[in-house]
Amino acid sequence: MFHKALFISNNNFLNDSVKEGGVRVCTQEYLALIKKVYNVVLFPVDYEITLIYRLRVKVGLNIYHDYNPRKYVYDIISIIKENNIKVVFLNLGNTSTFSKIIKDAFGDSIQIILCSHGNESGDFLHDITRFSNVMPWYNKLLSSYSMGNMLKKEVFFRHNYIDGVLTVSNVEVSLEKWLGAKKVMMVFRTITPDPIEWNPKSGCVGFIGDLSHSPNRHGITEVCEVITKLNSDNIDLRIVGSPQEIGNMLADKYSFVTYVGYLDQSKLLSEVSNWSFFLNPVFYYSRGVSTKFAKALSWGLPIITTTIGYRGYDWKEGNPIIANNPAEMAKVINDGALNMDMVYQASNEIKKMVATSPTLDMIGIELKSFIGL
Repeated sequence: MFHKALFISNNNFLNDSVKEGGVRVCTQEYLALIKKVYNVVLFPVDYEITLIYRLRVKVGLNIYHDYNPRKYVYDIISIIKENNIKVVFLNLGNTSTFSKIIKDAFGDSIQIILCSHGNESGDFLHDITRFSNVMPWYNKLLSSYSMGNMLKKEVFFRHNYIDGVLTVSNVEVSLEKWLGAKKVMMVFRTITPDPIEWNPKSGCVGFIGDLSHSPNRHGITEVCEVITKLNSDNIDLRIVGSPQEIGNMLADKYSFVTYVGYLDQSKLLSEVSNWSFFLNPVFYYSRGVSTKFAKALSWGLPIITTTIGYRGYDWKEGNPIIANNPAEMAKVINDGALNMDMVYQASNEIKKMVATSPTLDMIGIELKSFIGL
């Protein structure tokens, strides 16, 4: 019989009616893994939306101020006592603030494990340097302070209240140790085969992503810039995602781009069934892993990715097509998407990858050892 564990997460990432995104996908993957080891008691929390909080968000000073843990302290303590809980999982770095109220009440009789979705300070560093041109002037003025404050908070909670960190890529194992994590375990992404009826069209490639997310927007724009220089008339690059204004802007700027918009599951499967290649243009280390990569793998679609883009995944056989910069990716698109023999060969490689990827049962055994069961 499994012991019980508490899982504290923002309600949005537990709610199936909310639009799917990388954080919700990663949350559900963590839950599926933890349920292999524990009977999970969910504890949803919500952002503390006050006038002061809105002001903090506006000027970029909301670091680790998303929640008011004191509001939940009575319920959390009661649930832990009633269920004889010995392990609490915190979902996403900003829930670290709950670790203090739990440790203050129970001390080291409770293990607190942070389910990290990736190094948040690293992502913020890119935002305030690489993309500072789109930041309001007041955010630019406060960005260095915010960066330092974020690092300080990350280290503070890991040193004092968090007993271990689950992270999603081998790169971030070292980063977590640098931040002071007492112990770290990398959780590989798992793939659930969900093959589609695939009827690829020559020259048709696609991208799925949140276009407001800087790494996504940067990656696909860089690839489009290079394709433009190749003067190819046979490529149809189809973009799925939101917001609409960015998608329309890309379609207006690049003649070979078709902006499809945000699609529900049935329409999405119909759309991707015609893609010769699924594009994963991740050209720099951003927080976490590409959850879209797992989607393409589960569907059995041929993938063109970067080495950075498949971090957090593991397999024994097969390989995706690797293109580590925009020029390489544009060339592979231009050459490969029009070569159906190459397309079908790439699909066979994906099937091998899916068949030899780690399973939740395998990772669950490692999690038991990590926690000390």
